[in-house]
Amino acid sequence: MRGFLVLEKIGLFARQVFTIAWLMLLVPSLQSQPHHAFEGDPDSLEELLRHASGREQVDLLLDMSHAIWYDSFDESLNYATRSYNLARELDYREGMADALNRIGNIDYLLGNYESVVDTYLQAVEIAVALGDYRRLGIYLNETGVLYLELTRYDSAEVYLLKALIAKEEHGDTEMIVETLNNLGILYRDIGQYSLSMEYLNRQLDILEQSGSIGRLPLIHMQIGEVFHFQEQYNGSLKHFLKSLKYAEETADTQSIAMSYHHIARSWLAKGSYDNALANINKSLDLAKALSLQPMLKDNYSLLFQYYKETGGYEAALDYLTIYSRMKDSIRKQNLITRYNQLERVFDIKQQNRRIELQQKENEIQQLQMGRHDDLRVLLLAMLLILVTLKIIIIYRFTIIHQTNRILKKKNYELEKITDKLRLSTLSLEQLNATKNRFFSIIAHDLKNPFNALLGFSEIITTSFNQLREHEIREYVSIVHQSSQNLYKLLENLLKWSAAQTGTMRFFPEKFDLVSLINSEIIFLRINAAKKQINIVNKMPDELIINSDKLLLSSVVRNLTDNAIKFTRQGGSIGISIRNEAEEITVEIDDSGIGIPEEMQKKLFKIDGDISRKGTNKEEGGGLGLILCKELVEKAGGNIGVESTVGKGSRFWFTLPHKADG
Repeated sequence: MRGFLVLEKIGLFARQVFTIAWLMLLVPSLQSQPHHAFEGDPDSLEELLRHASGREQVDLLLDMSHAIWYDSFDESLNYATRSYNLARELDYREGMADALNRIGNIDYLLGNYESVVDTYLQAVEIAVALGDYRRLGIYLNETGVLYLELTRYDSAEVYLLKALIAKEEHGDTEMIVETLNNLGILYRDIGQYSLSMEYLNRQLDILEQSGSIGRLPLIHMQIGEVFHFQEQYNGSLKHFLKSLKYAEETADTQSIAMSYHHIARSWLAKGSYDNALANINKSLDLAKALSLQPMLKDNYSLLFQYYKETGGYEAALDYLTIYSRMKDSIRKQNLITRYNQLERVFDIKQQNRRIELQQKENEIQQLQMGRHDDLRVLLLAMLLILVTLKIIIIYRFTIIHQTNRILKKKNYELEKITDKLRLSTLSLEQLNATKNRFFSIIAHDLKNPFNALLGFSEIITTSFNQLREHEIREYVSIVHQSSQNLYKLLENLLKWSAAQTGTMRFFPEKFDLVSLINSEIIFLRINAAKKQINIVNKMPDELIINSDKLLLSSVVRNLTDNAIKFTRQGGSIGISIRNEAEEITVEIDDSGIGIPEEMQKKLFKIDGDISRKGTNKEEGGGLGLILCKELVEKAGGNIGVESTVGKGSRFWFTLPHKADG
């Protein structure tokens, strides 16, 4: 029975997260464009581009970027970049702002969040200089949506409120409605339900007065969600039923399916199981007909909850199995898509390297041809000497001097080019080692958690009725631990790939370093408690610094988790901070198994294979320490280790004192 409760909590949490993310995707922010896009195929736009010039060419390049951005982000980004460069040459500031906005949108969809903020804010500056409230409202809104995606709610609130002011100044009702919707979602996500209702109801009033019912299903759905989060199920049912009514009036089958799903959730929460099952089945039928995989997954989750609460445990297990498989399939597809995007970026960089090398080779050939020309000039001079002795005396030394000077210059340029080629070769070798390590992690370290997930979930599925309660608890614990390991590895992979591709940015802010470390320890104490490990706090009460909070959180989390992994049952871990004149040093020492000297030399190198199991056979790919080195150096510090086999290890990292608040 406890196994069911654990699986239920996992399933419900995943469903809620996906529902919020899905509603975010419905916000039309990234679709809005200040210029009027040409509704045509890329070939017809190419034909128009050949006959266009000046500002018209800038706008056509943006239209081409818009026309293909869901088919090929790389091509879309290329067109947007060309549009920006041309607009800058023409001093066409509206075109520059639109192009920057498009580049930011593409980076947003690729997940390059750190570079998006700078791009959007450049567009905002241009819009402010132009006094263009329409563009300003769009760019501020998209910046707010980005911060909302990053869960930086304070920044999201600031930019969305500024966007609302700009849009109200411009007076476009549709644009105002969009930002009101985003503010409603923001305040709902941070638990300020009264403010969320205020903005969602303002949006509802505007749409009802305009007579536009196309978005009413979604808005009533969002208002219903706010009631549902407050456990006011009568209120949520009222708005979900209105959502269904408007969806049926507009023949919006997807919204109809969603409305039935939310109605079922409210009935289930109220304990009205017959009404809940009827609405689940209606939503499920529509989701199957429309091939809405996420909606199918959520409905299977509701069926699991329904049969669990009504005592149909066998059916509950069947639907939980279907739900888990669909969730894993969707996650796997998202991972494959992200991996393919990273691979395309890597291929483009390699191609640019090859082009650069070819250009250098061409320059060398041209220089060699130039030397041959100089020799021909010298031979001609010698022939002229034979014609007249007087000319030889006058011009001989001049020609030789000029020739030697040119040769020295060319030789110097050849030496510089050779040095650049040598550096390029070393860089390519490092890139190749990085790629090989990346593929090794994908092929090996991702495989083990998946094997555990698939193996033990299959045992639970096929032999559930034959298993004892303690066996079910043990297998579910293994599945949970494998999922945690897989999530940690994926999180480190994404951060490390961002560092390698240059998309990771440093966002300093003032905060208490001690509070940050304590908040990370709270979550890690669970794993430490399983091994009866005592985490000793040796830190001061407070230390205010100015650095990147998220970056340092990852470093502390990886190093402390590593210490727990390699410390024996009943051991101890100490965390301390030294605030010295030159720098701040954070130390994490443990009484673990220690690290051999030859392995210490490879800990922070991408080409070193240092993967090994913890004291309780915990899995580890060695990427965490490499990521820590990248992040600490990004913050301007250093990282190191001191260890003795059998006695324990001490990991430390420093932060420059200039970062001190």
